[in-house]
Amino acid sequence: MHLRYRVAEAYWLITLGHAQRATGRAEESLESYQRSAALHRRLADPSREALAWQGAGEAYRELGRSEEAAAFLRRAATAHRDLGDAWHEALALDALATTLVEPHPETAHRRPRADLRRAGGQGRGARHPTGRAHPRRRWNALARC
Repeated sequence: MHLRYRVAEAYWLITLGHAQRATGRAEESLESYQRSAALHRRLADPSREALAWQGAGEAYRELGRSEEAAAFLRRAATAHRDLGDAWHEALALDALATTLVEPHPETAHRRPRADLRRAGGQGRGARHPTGRAHPRRRWNALARC
């Protein structure tokens, strides 16, 4: 298989994993995420490998397998931090926090948008120490989508 096909396959496996999770097939999504992570590792793309780990972590959380979810989400957050990707690090840490505090992890992905807006509404106008908008402001924008 040509390199460009492997890049496309690795990319689309993440998207397939997201689609599988969105349709209630979290168990199936694990294989997609794991195949994507392995391909991205071979392609030396640590950013997308971390995105695949993050997807796997969220799938494990939806399956009620909190320990495995936390391990994958910590790994993703660390990789994003090491790569200087604050946005994806924040998303991975948010998913990790949900995993650690959610009493029913298998329903965590079903929280209504209003809850997301309410959680992100505190600290409006706050700035990140680097001068960028605080992650909560970015989260608000995401919640409105």
